[in-house]
Amino acid sequence: MANQSILTTQTPNLPDASDGTSYELGVKFVSNQAGQVVAIRYYKSPSETGTHTGTIWNMTAGNAIASVTFVGESGSGWQEQALNTPLNLQAGETYIVSVNCNSHFSLTYNELATSITNGNLSTVVGNNGVFAAMGVMPLSSYSNTNYYRDIVFSPTPTPTIIKVSGDDQTDTEGNVLPNPLVVQVNDSNSNPQAGVTVEFAVTAGGGTVGSTSVVTNAGGQAETTLTLGSTNGGTLPVTNTVTATATGIGSVTFNATANSANAANNQTIFGNQSPGLNNANDGSSYELGTKFRSAKSGQINTIRFYKASSETGTHVGKIWSEAGIQLGNVTFTDETSSGWQEQSLSSPISIQANTTYIVSVNVNSHFALTYDALASTVTSGDLSTVAGNNGVYGNINTFPTNSYRNSNYFTDIVFLAGSTITKIDGDNQQGTVNTALPTALKVKVIDGSDNPQSGVTVDFAVTAGGGTVDPVSAVTNGNGETSTTLTLGSIPSGPNDAVTVTATALGIGSVTFSAKAIPENANDIYLENQKPGTTAWKVNNRGTNGEIVGFATQTSVNKGGSLDIKVSLAVPGNFSIDTYRLGYYQGLGGRLVNSSGSLSGITQPAYEQTPVAINSAPLAECNWSTSYTLQVGNDWTTGLYIAKLTEQASGEQSEVWFVVRDDNGDSDVLFQSSFTTFLAYNSFGDGSLYGYNSLNGIRAFKVSYDTPFAQSSKDFLEWNSLLRWEYNMVRWLESQSYDVSYVTNMDVHANSSLLQQHKVFLSVGHDEYWSEGERNHVEQARDGNQPVNLAFFSANSAYWRVRFENSTITGQSNRVMVCYKQDATAGEPTDKWRSTLNNRPENALLGVMYTGDYDQLYGGFDFVVTNSSDPYYANTGLNNGDYLTQLVGFEWDAKINNGDAPGGLVTLSESPVIPKNTDKDVPAGTNTQISHAVRYSAPSGGKVFATGSIQWMWGLDSFDVPTPREDIRVQQIAVNILADMGAKPVTPDPGIVVPS
Repeated sequence: MANQSILTTQTPNLPDASDGTSYELGVKFVSNQAGQVVAIRYYKSPSETGTHTGTIWNMTAGNAIASVTFVGESGSGWQEQALNTPLNLQAGETYIVSVNCNSHFSLTYNELATSITNGNLSTVVGNNGVFAAMGVMPLSSYSNTNYYRDIVFSPTPTPTIIKVSGDDQTDTEGNVLPNPLVVQVNDSNSNPQAGVTVEFAVTAGGGTVGSTSVVTNAGGQAETTLTLGSTNGGTLPVTNTVTATATGIGSVTFNATANSANAANNQTIFGNQSPGLNNANDGSSYELGTKFRSAKSGQINTIRFYKASSETGTHVGKIWSEAGIQLGNVTFTDETSSGWQEQSLSSPISIQANTTYIVSVNVNSHFALTYDALASTVTSGDLSTVAGNNGVYGNINTFPTNSYRNSNYFTDIVFLAGSTITKIDGDNQQGTVNTALPTALKVKVIDGSDNPQSGVTVDFAVTAGGGTVDPVSAVTNGNGETSTTLTLGSIPSGPNDAVTVTATALGIGSVTFSAKAIPENANDIYLENQKPGTTAWKVNNRGTNGEIVGFATQTSVNKGGSLDIKVSLAVPGNFSIDTYRLGYYQGLGGRLVNSSGSLSGITQPAYEQTPVAINSAPLAECNWSTSYTLQVGNDWTTGLYIAKLTEQASGEQSEVWFVVRDDNGDSDVLFQSSFTTFLAYNSFGDGSLYGYNSLNGIRAFKVSYDTPFAQSSKDFLEWNSLLRWEYNMVRWLESQSYDVSYVTNMDVHANSSLLQQHKVFLSVGHDEYWSEGERNHVEQARDGNQPVNLAFFSANSAYWRVRFENSTITGQSNRVMVCYKQDATAGEPTDKWRSTLNNRPENALLGVMYTGDYDQLYGGFDFVVTNSSDPYYANTGLNNGDYLTQLVGFEWDAKINNGDAPGGLVTLSESPVIPKNTDKDVPAGTNTQISHAVRYSAPSGGKVFATGSIQWMWGLDSFDVPTPREDIRVQQIAVNILADMGAKPVTPDPGIVVPS
């Protein structure tokens, strides 16, 4: 007879699908006649590459019985590879043919929901089109998808082994089945064959056979007995599988069900409840379901549903995973006309504790329901429904995900609780590499009645990260407990990765333990970010009309110091102050470090005004009393901090920003927060240094730190704040565990020694206003005998020169910032650094200087690469002319031909821009249509880099940026820059190469 295939020359609807994952893809099939598989075939996607192995699996026995590697493949379409030795198939047995895919695959949805038959071959109906991880027998199914895996089959007469009797029996665990398991061996002419040895073995589920090796009699038959059992600790009922094998001929499998002696412990969710509407109808057919969980592992043995009195037709019950994978199904038979219907599954479905599943049954026209019944949890024994967005529906025979009024559609299960494995001790530890964790990883196994189970084997394995466990397999003691010890190995990449150990009790379930490997060179930033984070630092109910505002009496405070905070409420009452440190914290972004509790708040006096000049708004200062003194612990980690103020009656909030310093620290990186720029744009007293946000357009010449920042309350969308630019770079630096400490401009202005303790000085975002002290100290650091490197991840930096005066209210030094700008009187230096009076243009320090802006906060222009062979572009794959999206804006810098640029300036980008505003104080002929990033080395050896853009760091971290532009190539550039300057990440993200 001619060779046969299942799918012949069919082609897929989607020939080149991909979700970025490799799979084992297959089809379940059966032959009605014995014969031989001579080849495996599959349909190859045009984009698929790599090696492909075809495998035949005995589905019942659960093992691979033949495989072959494809050679000489074409680019796409049907591929075929002959087996080295033809494989005998037995009639009526279910097999799976699979071929792996490495990235791309072909498919047609729902094509295997009904059987495809060609000659003796046919696909198995339903729950077909199977997949799994590559190299694993595929059993999962989605939408009965055809993945175009096939065989070449020869129905040539061959010796066969067939089942005669004894299959599909049921009894209680521990009993011998009443009927023996009988097979018959026939030769190729279908004549009984005597003297053939048949091996019987239990291959799944437990139990023991009476005879393991039997020779066929004159009638070609051999038999054995089966004593029903289960894997120690397993859930009942359980399927015992026995495989009978005649070497060189084939094998067949018997299944038997071992029931529990206490089947009365079966549980349902809804019992005998009745629906509020027992015969609803909207003219459509649906898949109706219930999301549920169990407090214990166990098995679903039956699906049930409440049938409407007018409902007719066929009904199929289904169990789904939360991800939409169908785990099993059954067709209802012998239904009554209405009320509760039950149908046993052919094979019970094991489910894990505390995991969400869905049970669904199709309806053809009418259905039962009770509105709003699943809005809160329904609990019955170990079972419970999932509260909210439950009572799910969808198109018939598809995974139901929609919900309306949390309606109960009365789909249910019959469940028998089984044994459960739980964690007792040892989770979430930290330790150093190559050392054993101090606490053993301990688990406990209990049965369905919560009794400890001894004698259960638990296997332990490191499933993520590095390390070893000892022992790898252990047996539970009389308390149902056992344990292992984890020795940490290689440090996982990235701040969120951990070493994971999985503990598995076969037939029961598994649990996972997580542990962190502390790097040998762990710094304070790494250790700080291992602490529990929170998103509660965010202000979600911002008061915009002065309901609650405040300020701190210093922009920064050293570890171990104290900080006075002054708060005013529009209406006297109670308030609280919660202080958070900003960082990465597993992506949550902040950590609570102090809570004040309830404080009594007052309405503080209105701000006082001091005239400055005729064409200037008055100087505004708040003469307020101290509301709370924050004690900063010696153990507080240097960083950016937010004191969140909450008015308790209304819940309205605002912020006070400050920095915690470490004056004795010697971190690699010194991060400067631009408080002088925050102050310049602060409009609280009706007069900032800008007319656009000052009363009547009259700007101020002097502004004071003794007022709240309007950006933290009414003007929170103002472009210049601690959270607009700086926070993104803080998140990224700390996610990579850079050794960094923090100061403000005021600290650099007042204390030159702070810079000398570090390798890199970092200016981030918008750093526009600099005093002479700050400028001098930064340049001296660059030019010293042990030069400090300068990294300007900023633009428009060191643009205006400012000076400081004492507060006119308290006398405290450096609380008033002065900047007359173009209104400066003779000899008043507070103008642009590039002015004739100052004659210290910014590019003498940065290599570039401000030329223009786009005046749009979240827009921007592409950063265009030049000089791509420069070491700062190493490991990025970027070439000249390549671009990085929207990293230039909203203000930018460029190279200027004014004779002040440093020697040896290296251009790293030339990015076209379209400015809305340009600076008038640039030399004639300056091209204001371009932005540059540059680097240079000073004569001292100090290295300087400038992005030429305010928002470049959004390529490092795009948190809260409406148009994300995070890019691993940008991150690699930053790593290259900082490494060249002496700062390296402790926990770089996967894919990042840290220069040696």
